Amino acid sequence: MNNYKTNINEYISKTINRMLIDSVYGLPFYGQFNLMINFRESSKGVPTCGVNVSRKGMNFYYNPEFIDSIIDSNEYEEGQKQINFIVIHENFHLLFNHPKRVSSGKLDPELSNIAQDMIINSIILEEISEDFVSIPKYPDTPENIEKGINSKNMALFIPKEYDGELIFEELYNWLKKKKDDSVKDLKKSSGEDSQQQSSSKKPDYGPYGKSKGEVIDSFSVESVLNGLSDSGGEYMDSHLEDEVSGEYKNIVVKESITKLKNRGFTQGNSESALDKLRKKRKDHLKYIKKTINNEMVGKLKHKTITRPNRRGLKGLKGNKKYSNKINVIFDSSGSMIGQFEKVLEYIFQNDIEINVFHIDTNVNKIESIKSKKDLQNMNIFGMGGTILQPAVDGIVNSSKYNKFNSVILTDGYCDDLDLKNLKGSVIGITCGKSIPIKSKPKKGYKEIIVED
Repeated sequence: MNNYKTNINEYISKTINRMLIDSVYGLPFYGQFNLMINFRESSKGVPTCGVNVSRKGMNFYYNPEFIDSIIDSNEYEEGQKQINFIVIHENFHLLFNHPKRVSSGKLDPELSNIAQDMIINSIILEEISEDFVSIPKYPDTPENIEKGINSKNMALFIPKEYDGELIFEELYNWLKKKKDDSVKDLKKSSGEDSQQQSSSKKPDYGPYGKSKGEVIDSFSVESVLNGLSDSGGEYMDSHLEDEVSGEYKNIVVKESITKLKNRGFTQGNSESALDKLRKKRKDHLKYIKKTINNEMVGKLKHKTITRPNRRGLKGLKGNKKYSNKINVIFDSSGSMIGQFEKVLEYIFQNDIEINVFHIDTNVNKIESIKSKKDLQNMNIFGMGGTILQPAVDGIVNSSKYNKFNSVILTDGYCDDLDLKNLKGSVIGITCGKSIPIKSKPKKGYKEIIVED
């Protein structure tokens, strides 16, 4: 990583110039965005291309031999379109709000790379003109020819059997389940013959991907997951670690986008792609608030002279609604550091009183939050490990609290929860992975996974 030059490869330079100058493609945003990036030639440490953020800004590292091999293996214009695809792909890596949990080790980094690449590549085909980009193929190098992958698509795409949204967490969880199921099947099978029969049911490469409703040749999910230890989740590019914190990186990228928006460059396909790439937390907020209002917060009615009755009869008192309470099992463990304010804002509303159970491995405190001021002044008690069942049991065994519905706020890295004795409904809101549930409450359980 230390051996690099600051000049730009001529083919990458042509990509940027086309973005800036040729109005046919409608890509001035990406052209201007690339002018904010430090391009660095790196023959050591980066076999293909990769990006990261350092104190010096956004960096794009590329191996000149890799770039040249793509041009040499194709007709010039086709090779240039493949380089265009790679540059856009790296741009999207910088623009993509990649969860900080990947870098902190809470998610499988290799599986995260796969999910991120599948989403980015699919969006490229959806949003960028085919006159400008073409799916990169493995160059005709001796090594690729020996592996039998030359001329095959390097890029991975959304699996055709996946029917979820283009959201990182959702695709990651789908792939994780596939991987876990594959491990279980492998343990059940016995002997090499059964393993070979299982792997021979599907070829490694074929019409396994999709974009814009069309089938695309790609490596099968099975072969990708089975080869994680060899590939490291890197197929077309290298996934480099940032040299700054996730917060600092987000500031750098957001400032770049804001500058370009203010200059009027985010129009058409660039705006559409940004909307898909950078999902905002507020996408979930409205849904969560609505769910809590409709399903969690019961309303108590009392007779009042301040509101007339429905029939309009004089002398009769009407009903006025008063807000109820909900229990909040608040994961205050060390793994939630940096997430406390974010998860609390999901459930707080002015007309809801919440009983907050601060829990790491024990219930450290129970307090009532009645206003936004109370929430702002609330101290966090915990920061240890994560065992949430004592909070559940505390609610179950309390006549004071077990009459209310409950919300669980966590990152999902906790013990298996037994909720069957909770009398109310329960919503789990997790900013990480799915919450492990041993048994659900009788009145139902709903889970919402939000983005970091």
